[in-house]
Amino acid sequence: MPEHVESLSIGVTWEPNAPEAILLSADFGPSTLALNAHPDDPDGRCVVLTWTGCQFASMAPPNDEALSGHRLWIKGLQGLLWLGIVHDSELISGLELQNGVHPMPRGSLFESLTHYLLPLKECVVEVVARDLEVHRIGGTTVEAAVRARG
Repeated sequence: MPEHVESLSIGVTWEPNAPEAILLSADFGPSTLALNAHPDDPDGRCVVLTWTGCQFASMAPPNDEALSGHRLWIKGLQGLLWLGIVHDSELISGLELQNGVHPMPRGSLFESLTHYLLPLKECVVEVVARDLEVHRIGGTTVEAAVRARG
């Protein structure tokens, strides 16, 4: 089946128009994205997404005004409001191909990975990882991201 995006419900939403999202990523560690809670959310604490087994993390253009230029736009990104997963991801295939030149390649590493996609006001977040956890942490997005890593 060709590459396509499918919405993934995680039971929480965030402020879609606040450009204060923070992505923390490190070598061989988790990647953490902290977002402000949706204005209608009675909890009010930041939504923090933490990916483990992370092999790729990016927070890059396009912003919402140029989102139709993203390569996944016609593959399901067009209807995505919150978090999605990319099935048959060309990004994961490319990472596996890239890893193939390693003296001891581990193709099995890529079998359990998922490509996550999250459009924001100012950018698109893309993460390739094994697992995703959702947390609620108080404070600013910077504080929440750092606390999640601590």
